[in-house]
Amino acid sequence: MAMKLLVMFFFSCFCCITVASADVVITISGPVSGTESPDASVEVFKGIPYAAPPVGDLRWRPPQPVEPWSAVRKCDRFGPKSLQNNNRDGGNQSEDCLYLNVWTSRDRDQQKRPVMVWIHGGGFTQGSGHQPVYDGTQLAKRGVVVVTINYRLGALGFLPHPALSAESPHDSSGNYAILDQIAALKWVRDNIANFGGDPDNVTIFGESAGGTSVYLLTATPLAKGLFHRAILQSPWLDPVIFRDLKNGNENGPSAESEGAVAVAKLIETIDGKQEQETSKVSALDATEDVLRRLRALPAEEILGKLKQRWPVVTDGWIFPKAPRAIYADGDQHDVPIIVGTNRDEGTMFAPRRAFGGSLESFRQAMVERYGEFGNKVAEFYAPQSAEDLWRVAVQQITDVWFVQPARELARAMDRQGTKVWMYHFTKPVWGWMGAAHAAEIGYVFGNLEDPSPADAALSDAFMDYWVQFAATGDPNVDSQPAWPRYTTQEDRHLVFDNVISIDSGLRNDACNLLDEILAGRQ
Repeated sequence: MAMKLLVMFFFSCFCCITVASADVVITISGPVSGTESPDASVEVFKGIPYAAPPVGDLRWRPPQPVEPWSAVRKCDRFGPKSLQNNNRDGGNQSEDCLYLNVWTSRDRDQQKRPVMVWIHGGGFTQGSGHQPVYDGTQLAKRGVVVVTINYRLGALGFLPHPALSAESPHDSSGNYAILDQIAALKWVRDNIANFGGDPDNVTIFGESAGGTSVYLLTATPLAKGLFHRAILQSPWLDPVIFRDLKNGNENGPSAESEGAVAVAKLIETIDGKQEQETSKVSALDATEDVLRRLRALPAEEILGKLKQRWPVVTDGWIFPKAPRAIYADGDQHDVPIIVGTNRDEGTMFAPRRAFGGSLESFRQAMVERYGEFGNKVAEFYAPQSAEDLWRVAVQQITDVWFVQPARELARAMDRQGTKVWMYHFTKPVWGWMGAAHAAEIGYVFGNLEDPSPADAALSDAFMDYWVQFAATGDPNVDSQPAWPRYTTQEDRHLVFDNVISIDSGLRNDACNLLDEILAGRQ
């Protein structure tokens, strides 16, 4: 104990001496040095480990502390991203992926700056915190410290299984990626002051599955006190991505049972045997051997032979009840919120030959998904011809996955008296995809290639609002149009386009119909 106190005293003294240095910063794990960013006033620290590599016996366990180091760790290159099949932008990927990056002013003598922690999207199966569009230089120039993180993806980040639950003191499995994100926020709490940031003023923000992550972190009691504001850009909240760990529902069987069957088939495939019978699956699940064998597999086999899309699970620990119920009951964290969507979210996801290409198959699809409400949904969207089906698919995805859940979230926050602001991004950016999913990210980070004056002005507006919100908990800033707080009664939102304006009642008829369906299913 005395030695531990001595080491802590040494590091705290060393920290006091070097905190203003542009070369070395002390973390609780050891000293790190940064490197140049695209702007001389901003320094970036790339690839800082925030947890131990989740490999071997640590695969499918909560993140563990980093092994400390004593020599200065040179953080001049990004750490590996989580293993993923669709590695679009190339780059190093590995099961050893729990790294983060920090952009901060080289001048760290002044008052502590607000901190903005970015959580990347990618459907929980792809992406990383160091994609070029996420470079934090431009935001850091405006007086914040920016942190971006990697976390476990796919089956490595979300696999539920009875044997994994049995070894857990919380009888829980799955959601390892959410635990990674919580560990990263704890790292920020413990270390960010030495990078010039204020650990008592942390904003989490993310897009798509990153927005979903912000939604989940604002719900889980395990993240309480780790952040103080939250921004959700196009949070992906389709009800089918949520499942109970132990119990099945209309979206499918329990997450554990689905994991058990998938793992049994994987092991049988590796053994070169035929698919097991159900009784044999249960026997295999009950053995301790299954986890030993799973953890001994090369990670590439997990990636290649096990499906990667797994649900976020209600497990009684990370989520004591379904996240939607947490918000409905007012048990979410009381932190100011910005939430918004893009007009054409669905263009990225709708197949060109939607609903099988016929009006009859469209109606059948609606009945299969919405049961007794199926005909009502079909009549609401009412495609006029087979050629109209793609447009309907785009709008329905936009409504179901994004707009209605965003309004539901905003109303839940307003109901509890929490400050919330809503936006809608409508500027066509990517040709036929329009104001597509993720099209706003370059504006938020100020990373547009050769922007027009109108694009540069819109990007400035995003950054002004976001940085002001991070600093004060209110996005309103003198340099930009007034943004009214969202209330259920007035239902107003800010429209981001070449001209910023105020509107109200975003997709109200569609949202009301979807609210009715969700209430009926409950």
